[in-house]
Amino acid sequence: MFEKIKKFLYSSYLFWKKAIIVPNKKEFFLNNINSLKNHVIMLLAIFFSLFIFLNAMKPAVRGICRIVLRNDEADAMDAFDRKLVGVEAEKAKLGTTLRQVKSIGTLKANAEVTIKAEISGKIKEICFIEGGSVEKDQELIKFEDEYFKAEKNKAEAGYILHKAEYDRMEKLYKQKVGALKDYDKTLAEMNSAKANLESAEYQLSKTIIKAPFSGVIGIMRATPGNIVQQHTDLVTIVDNSSVKVEFVIPAKYVEDIAVGQSVDITVDSFPDKVFTGAVDAVDSEVDTRNHGVLVRAVIPNPTGVLKHGLFANVTLVIGEKSDVLLINEDALDREGSIDFVWVIDDKGRAYRRRVLIGAKDTHGVEIVAGLKEGENVVIAGHLKLSDGCRTRVLDNQNEEDNESSFSGEGEKTDEFSQQGLATDSFFDQKNNSKSGNDDRQNDASVVDDKTGEEKNSHHDKDTIDNNDDN
Repeated sequence: MFEKIKKFLYSSYLFWKKAIIVPNKKEFFLNNINSLKNHVIMLLAIFFSLFIFLNAMKPAVRGICRIVLRNDEADAMDAFDRKLVGVEAEKAKLGTTLRQVKSIGTLKANAEVTIKAEISGKIKEICFIEGGSVEKDQELIKFEDEYFKAEKNKAEAGYILHKAEYDRMEKLYKQKVGALKDYDKTLAEMNSAKANLESAEYQLSKTIIKAPFSGVIGIMRATPGNIVQQHTDLVTIVDNSSVKVEFVIPAKYVEDIAVGQSVDITVDSFPDKVFTGAVDAVDSEVDTRNHGVLVRAVIPNPTGVLKHGLFANVTLVIGEKSDVLLINEDALDREGSIDFVWVIDDKGRAYRRRVLIGAKDTHGVEIVAGLKEGENVVIAGHLKLSDGCRTRVLDNQNEEDNESSFSGEGEKTDEFSQQGLATDSFFDQKNNSKSGNDDRQNDASVVDDKTGEEKNSHHDKDTIDNNDDN
């Protein structure tokens, strides 16, 4: 069949070429009237077949165009989404904040003592574990006591002797036999001997050192066998069951400070942990050098993590403030000593704004100036922002936030229209399931029409082939 069509087209080419070349075209057509009819009919059949074929291909072309347009729209939406900067935002709201005064102090143990040798002698035994806990009146260090025991025995013997003499003299004196002078002398000698005995007993008792209170004992500075002199430092005991922190508050807050007020401290060793206590005492005078008042607070320390001598950041709560504008502390963007926040307007665009802050606490940061209640401020994603950029809130709390963050959708549609994209059909098919079902039914009917048209096309081609054969 294709060979016949090829031959016919070639013969038609030669026929029409010859018709153009000959000078007398009328006589040429009259002599070849049958060939002219055949060629005209065949050309009309070819054009009619092409017309039917193109009509049959309309649904397929339409489907391909839809796929291409949808891909372009998806690419355009992706490009638009890439222009939106994803951020997290919260609204500025009214609340209550605490009035606080910050200072720096030094931790001191509830009780601390350095054990010293009260006598000169040789250390016989150490009765504790270094770095461990000790109880009140627990024996800590023993000295060699033979010499002190001998001194006690000697003093005790002298006391017994002088007491016996005193007893005899007392009887004679009462009988009016002894002289008063001898009686007074034996009394004095007996009292002196008694004092010597008490002194010897005291010296003997100092050969054993006991803990003055319960606490944690440090590292021993001597070892058994060492001969130490009187007043030599040996070991330290610290009671850390609670710690005291002393700090200075400016004099302008004198009227606001009272015993029992809450105090929070943090130390560099535990930066994320807050320890809470209360004011224990306030100094009676203002220091003329720094115009401050010395305040002491007590912090419970049941775990013993707070150590004597640590520096502490102190926050003293002196009252409350109500109806203040608060934002999340993460919203602050600081440059030097100046604070800024990123504010999202009704069109979803972010702008940098300077603010003046006040007190800070767990409820947030007080905004003194530069912001209004209800304004959206960015709390995460600052580094990606620039003035006027469009944003998309990733962590919406309500539908209003969502609508405000996507208020640029009208601009998005305009961009699609400028690019020649069929956004209306795309969004209608995406958002209206009923319309989508109707489209699918229409597509199905188009396919049926296409099938029928293809059948007619094949029938017409067969008719043309038969005419050609004739």
